[in-house]
Amino acid sequence: MSKYNWDEKHIITFPEEKVALSTKDLHVYYGKNESIKGVDMQFEKNKITALIGPSGSGKSTYLRSLNRMNDTIDIAKVTGQILYRGIDVNRPEINVYEMRKHIGMVFQRPNPFAKSIYRNITFAHERAGVKDKKVLDEIVETSLRQAALWDQSKTTFTSRP
Repeated sequence: MSKYNWDEKHIITFPEEKVALSTKDLHVYYGKNESIKGVDMQFEKNKITALIGPSGSGKSTYLRSLNRMNDTIDIAKVTGQILYRGIDVNRPEINVYEMRKHIGMVFQRPNPFAKSIYRNITFAHERAGVKDKKVLDEIVETSLRQAALWDQSKTTFTSRP
């Protein structure tokens, strides 16, 4: 059996016009712990890409970095470039709420914020500037009806938390 060199990088690259999203020298730190170490990766347009690896190998951490979900973790620091259509979305001046309209995440298990159900549903709307309580209440009711949860939870939402 031949010896494998773990320091050697094997990178498959695509022509720039075929790249939807890429990372260059991406590092993710949680405090002093470096969780992701210099990942260069491209995602081809209109293709499905699978990240495969053992538990704890950094797959979810890497995915969370792509739409800046680590921004909400005080001890997290992300360096390197995350390029979407040639724009580095990891720059501090990027409006993450606008960016997330283009780069979304769907998780295997629900991943709500540590807030009430009402606040989880209204969070994005409030960030987008919706302030009217009646409008927010209607959004919550519609969302819960569509999920077939309104009847069992409507008494909880008699007033905004």
